[in-house]
Amino acid sequence: MVHSEILETPNIPPTKGVWTWYGSSTINAPASSVWSTIRDFNSYPHWNTYTPHIRTPSNTNAIAPSDTITLSYRPNATSPTTDIPCQILEVNEEAMRLSWRGCLPWVPTFVLLPEKVQRVTKVSETQCLYEVYETQAGVLAYVVMWALGDKQSAMAREQAEGLRKFVEGGQGQ
Repeated sequence: MVHSEILETPNIPPTKGVWTWYGSSTINAPASSVWSTIRDFNSYPHWNTYTPHIRTPSNTNAIAPSDTITLSYRPNATSPTTDIPCQILEVNEEAMRLSWRGCLPWVPTFVLLPEKVQRVTKVSETQCLYEVYETQAGVLAYVVMWALGDKQSAMAREQAEGLRKFVEGGQGQ
């Protein structure tokens, strides 16, 4: 099910977005531990079935806005991966928010602009809320929503649940 509200990303206000896919999980761990896990790109294969590898320019966790990273993406656990270049839009350590934009070289941003956000919100000293969502803009976003909206929304929910299990299982940072 596609998220009912269009959520803001660094470059897409709700009034310009076409749709948002969304997943969240309440995690019984300190927010700082969950944030550290999200920022540890080597941990992704252990909790994110759909993004089993992320390459950064320095081959470390050090990234900054305007860096281009490469996500190895797959639509399900048994599919081969596809490398997708993404531009880092935001790395906000204080707000525990990480954002990037998919940069498909053959698709101009006015046709499709996908921006993904991961954020961690402290609920208490031992609990936090993890949210992951992507808002898309552009005319092709309507086609993506129609063809893949429910699948991408389910993937976001599974990603959030995978992170929860990983961190609560004591494997996170």
